Amino acid sequence: MKFLVSKDIHSNPNFSLLLGLYSLMMLFYFIGDLFYFANFFGSTVNEVLFTLKGNPDEFIEPLSLLSLLEYFHISLFLAILAMFTTMAIILRIRLSRIHKRAIITLSMFSLLLSFLSLAGAYFFSDFLAYGFAFFTVIWHMMGLYALSIILFKLGTKQT
Repeated sequence: MKFLVSKDIHSNPNFSLLLGLYSLMMLFYFIGDLFYFANFFGSTVNEVLFTLKGNPDEFIEPLSLLSLLEYFHISLFLAILAMFTTMAIILRIRLSRIHKRAIITLSMFSLLLSFLSLAGAYFFSDFLAYGFAFFTVIWHMMGLYALSIILFKLGTKQT
């Protein structure tokens, strides 16, 4: 298990292969999660609001609290795991301290604010649906950015 805590990722070629394939699969997860988000809530803020609050003109039922809690439970757990493991790899990649800190801080806070905005839009204000859409896109883009850096650094052996 010593190779898991080694700072030199390229000291074990199997570990580099594992990290590269993991990063590639995480890329598919982040892209697929955006499609899931667009399918579940909609691709515009108005569609998100219609999903949460319903729309009697179009006969759209509001999202039940049980469905919202189900979404929170599953999506938050998966997102935290994906972001945490991705950021753990970022810590092992050779980047400036400020760059690492910016990636980690922006991605984790946008993830947190995304789910808080969703709860706020459901319970308090429709305006928070804008925050939900914005922060959801931000944390996905930050994850994709981090993974592309990882794949580039692993592919060019610059870790």
